[in-house]
Amino acid sequence: MKIMVLGAGAVGSYFGAALALGGNDVVFAVRDINRTTIMTDGVQLLGPRGDFCVTNIGVIDSPEKVGTIDVILSCVKLYDAESSARQWKIALESSRAVISLQNGIDGVQRILAGAPDAKVYGGLAFVSGRMERPGLVHYLSDMSSITFGGVNATTDPTVKRFVQTVNKPGNPLQVRASCVDDVRVAQWSKFLALATNAALTCLTRANAGVIYQDPRLLALARQSIHEIHALAIAEGVALTHDHVEAALLFLQRLPSDVVASMSHDLHAGKPLELDGLSGLICSLGRRHEIPTPFHQVAYACLKPYSNGA
Repeated sequence: MKIMVLGAGAVGSYFGAALALGGNDVVFAVRDINRTTIMTDGVQLLGPRGDFCVTNIGVIDSPEKVGTIDVILSCVKLYDAESSARQWKIALESSRAVISLQNGIDGVQRILAGAPDAKVYGGLAFVSGRMERPGLVHYLSDMSSITFGGVNATTDPTVKRFVQTVNKPGNPLQVRASCVDDVRVAQWSKFLALATNAALTCLTRANAGVIYQDPRLLALARQSIHEIHALAIAEGVALTHDHVEAALLFLQRLPSDVVASMSHDLHAGKPLELDGLSGLICSLGRRHEIPTPFHQVAYACLKPYSNGA
């Protein structure tokens, strides 16, 4: 399949390289610094399932040069989803399917704000990775999957072929894809842990091994998860108490050196996805009149850093 990856950060580089390893025709839509690096050196992945240097990939810097694309993976940061969709509007609206792999729960809406006629499915990526430099990703765990979907997703021929292609045996990174008609449960299930881990690793400047072994910090994690769970119910998402316990267990089982991608951005002085995580939680809390004290504090403390150093 012809696949375009929009954004060459940790998530985009990992899945783009993984799909190329699986025999797909992959092209990255990137800025100049990443374009030059990928053209020269390809994408390098270092981690527990092996080290790979993937060179059978293309790069492009103009939407007019794209041509026919089967699937586009939007992997830019949440705050860039709308502007990048506007920049690559021609490609997004002419492709057969666009999959939003942004953190959070409103990536589809942000992409559609920039490319209203695109066929966009909500999705979520499960991978823990750190961008060492352009074109070099250190992936930190065995997580390696994409879940996505939306209305009529499971009957879409392009989507079905994409899932089959990703799940084809023999890919050394063992990446998996699954498609569902209602992706909101999956998105909110991940959001329980994602927004919690982002807030706590940024506030404490500590890693998972410290946070989820400390009783007081673990209590804060539980409070955060309960706040998000209450909002999911108010939004009509069918999360259960089991989702709450699963999110907490997931955080406790993270490799000890893992921190959220937002924590990497904070330490690097980059902009933060804060408004789409704790900021969105606070906004939904006000809308539904549900208290969100943990995320109110997290948002207030991290807001001075939201635009970078």
